[in-house]
Amino acid sequence: MKKYLLLAAAAISTLCASAQIYAGGSIGAWRNGSEHETQISIMPEVGYTLSEKADIGATVGWSYDHTTGVSTNVFQVNPYYRYNFYQTGKVKFFVQGGFGVGAGKTSYSHGRDSSDTAVIWNVGLTPGVSYDVSDNVTLLAKVGFLGYKGANSAAKDGGYADEWGFHFSSNDLSFGFSYHF
Repeated sequence: MKKYLLLAAAAISTLCASAQIYAGGSIGAWRNGSEHETQISIMPEVGYTLSEKADIGATVGWSYDHTTGVSTNVFQVNPYYRYNFYQTGKVKFFVQGGFGVGAGKTSYSHGRDSSDTAVIWNVGLTPGVSYDVSDNVTLLAKVGFLGYKGANSAAKDGGYADEWGFHFSSNDLSFGFSYHF
C-alpha cells in the first residue's frame, strides 16, 4: 500500500511541476448616456497550456446590463480551446473556439413582473492577440465573433439577441491578462 501511495504522490508532484496553469480574466464597464445603457462584466479565467500552440480553459463570471427600465444579471460559464497559429517574438496570434451558457434574472421597473429567468448561450470562434510581458504575465486582446448567440425572451428583453454570422467591431473588443504559475 505504501508503494502505491508513494507512486501516486510522485506522479502528482511530477504533473504539478510541469503544469502550465494560468489564471487571469477581464473586467469591463460601459455607459452609453444617450441610450441610458450601462454594461458591467467581471470574467475571471483559468486555463492550462497544453503546448506552445494550444491552451484549454474557461471563463466563469458575471455580467450586468441595464437599459431604461430593464436590468439583467447573468452568471456565465464559457469553456474554450485556444490555438496559437502564429508567433513572432513575444506576440502570438490565436483563434479561440468554445461555447458558453449563462443564466440569471431580468428585472423590470415598469409594472411588469419583478423578475424573469434569463438564459443565454453561444458557440463560435473569436480571434485575438497576446503579448508576453514576462515569463509569467501575458496581456490579451480579443475582437470579433464568428458563430451563433442565442437568448430566451427574458434575456432578449435585457438586450441580448439571437444572432449568427461574423461580427467584427469595437463592440466586441475585450482586453485581459493572465498570470502563468
